[in-house]
Amino acid sequence: MAREEKLAGVFDRIDRDKSRHISRIRRLLRQPSSSQEDLGIEECAELVGKMYSEVGCEKVEVVETKGNPVVYGECKGSSDRTLLAYFMYDTMPFNEPGWKHPAMGAKIVDMNLPSGKVKSIVNRGADNTKGPLAAFLNSVEACCKSEGRPPVNLILIAEGEEELGSPNLPAYVRKDKKRLSRSDACYFPFFGQEAAGGCTHFLGVKGVVYFEMTSSGKRWGRGPQEFAIHSANKAWVDSPVWRLIDALGTMSKDNGNEILIDGFHDDVAPPSKEERGLIKDLAKRIDPAGFKRTLKVKRFMAPDDRPEELMNLFTFGTTLNIDGIWGGYMEKGSKTVLPHEATCKVDIRLVPNQKKEKMMPLVRRHLDAHGYSDIMLKEIDTGYDWCSMSVKAPIVQAMLRCYRAFGHKPEIWPTSGGAVPFYVFNRILKLPFTMGGIGHSALPHSPNEYMVIQGNKKVASLTDTEKFNVRFMDEFARGN
Repeated sequence: MAREEKLAGVFDRIDRDKSRHISRIRRLLRQPSSSQEDLGIEECAELVGKMYSEVGCEKVEVVETKGNPVVYGECKGSSDRTLLAYFMYDTMPFNEPGWKHPAMGAKIVDMNLPSGKVKSIVNRGADNTKGPLAAFLNSVEACCKSEGRPPVNLILIAEGEEELGSPNLPAYVRKDKKRLSRSDACYFPFFGQEAAGGCTHFLGVKGVVYFEMTSSGKRWGRGPQEFAIHSANKAWVDSPVWRLIDALGTMSKDNGNEILIDGFHDDVAPPSKEERGLIKDLAKRIDPAGFKRTLKVKRFMAPDDRPEELMNLFTFGTTLNIDGIWGGYMEKGSKTVLPHEATCKVDIRLVPNQKKEKMMPLVRRHLDAHGYSDIMLKEIDTGYDWCSMSVKAPIVQAMLRCYRAFGHKPEIWPTSGGAVPFYVFNRILKLPFTMGGIGHSALPHSPNEYMVIQGNKKVASLTDTEKFNVRFMDEFARGN
């Protein structure tokens, strides 16, 4: 049977099983799996394993680690090529205010996007990334039901600690390296369309380091030592809160836009010729005003009429960001106190060729050199290294052919700006990787997170998302 006929048969199966596929997605979404709260993790791992079996995996294992389980699966394909598909089944917490629909109700709602009317599922994890996980499994099932097996051998890896920085994934991959090394490449499926319908393809991800800084009177030897005291005492007692603010002030200037830590930029690699070309092309296509509307910001650090400068800032800029800062009385009303300690959370975004293991020591040396040796640093998660692929890589070209087959010409970005642990597969297993797909979802880590299931003329429906997965597997199986 000709290749297109086989694909048409699988696509027809996806259309016929649409309702059941939506039910599978809602079933997974309704299972809590907040790694931050250790809520529902074991149950969700077991559910993912059951779903692996349901869709046709011959081998399924829920593998214990020092943290949350990894769910491993194998599905025999019809070619000699093997694709490792990476997923995460954990999510952020869902108890924040602002949800218009139950955060774990997987409710199907009508929505108006810039591209037009759609139907979406609202639920924590719909975008990041239980929705894409279940959609990919639906694609595998359609292949198995229609053709007996998918176009390519599959190794499925779903971890439950991505929102914690994947602390145990590297150890798991090293331990199972022999089996995982049968893979030829790594794929991370997600919904790659914007609300207006355009597609964005990312060639890589930035790294991330996340830590806390704490100033305490006890360690400093000045200020309140054990508890907050009446603020009248500020007249003759030092403030650990101001000390933290002063320490932060030595680390950057211009609202954090210029980082002053010695050695911070030493390893930063200049953009390659390929990357500079991609940025020039992107600068002709992007709409800064549209990004500002989406992000709800009034201005960027560069003017809108300099889009190439904006793209360089976002793509190649390393950052030192304060995620949160607190100390003393934080409740409603007034309570006049002089706090005994203050803490802030900081993240650093890494670009080529910065190394995550060097960043906190650089911060430590900076603080010590400026007289702040009493400021404590605490790593919050193990962090990720950056990772990137060339647009010429065969697996990237297979992805781009799929976009074209579905009528899209994606914007190609050198990096996403976000962080995903591709470095684990790329550097330990030496695997090329790609990520992407069609379909739309949004609001990760936010109230009213959603994924589109019934699209319009510009945004793909779930059925087309699943067909895209099938075609990508087929393109990868062809090996060119």
